[in-house]
Amino acid sequence: MIEVFLFGIVLGLIPITLAGL
Repeated sequence: MIEVFLFGIVLGLIPITLAGL
């Protein structure tokens, strides 16, 4: 289930990254 955990982190970082841009 580590893949799902990492996938969730990536989905959480995408909006933050876009907001930073």
